[in-house]
Amino acid sequence: MLPRIRILARWRAGKTPSRSLAFPTARFQSSQSTAQGSRIDRITSKLPRRLQKYTNGLRNAPVSHVVSFLILHELTAVVPLFVLFGFFHYTNYVPLGYMTEHFGNYVDSSVAKFERYFSRKGWAGFEKQTEGVNSIPRAGSEDPEARTEEAVQRWQSGDQKYKIVVEVALAYALTKVLLPVRIIGSVWATPWFANVMVRLRSKVLGK
Repeated sequence: MLPRIRILARWRAGKTPSRSLAFPTARFQSSQSTAQGSRIDRITSKLPRRLQKYTNGLRNAPVSHVVSFLILHELTAVVPLFVLFGFFHYTNYVPLGYMTEHFGNYVDSSVAKFERYFSRKGWAGFEKQTEGVNSIPRAGSEDPEARTEEAVQRWQSGDQKYKIVVEVALAYALTKVLLPVRIIGSVWATPWFANVMVRLRSKVLGK
């Protein structure tokens, strides 16, 4: 009976909680690592099978490499989108014919996506729409190909808001087409970027 009383007294005095606190931290780190691993699997599964061998090492890579790869992957999605849009917008070179001929599905889905998004936000000259209201109530609007054709016609007729929609949609579609290149490039640059991040972190913590 006396040993039980001593154990209870120690627990009330706060001498044992350190053991219980270590477990949730380890469990959180494990779940975070699992989430990052599943995210990498989702990204790399979009590669052709012949290219997936170049990304197998990420599953057993250090945490710094995994985080670096995920950051690079996001950067290779955002930066090209803005760069391509700026190029299309300010040079008036828009490879619409080539993109619709070879990657028509990407273009159609992208035009519909940004047309709805700009209408919902009230951006690029679109009137802000409430949820549940179609941004452009016209016949055939549910057909992605028809929506793209009409968006292109409005752009060619001088409608500036559709000029932006088409240019952003093409930039987004081309960024998706370049996904294999983006992933392989991110894998190649991961060790260098991880080294940069580790050095930067040590400098910040050192101060």
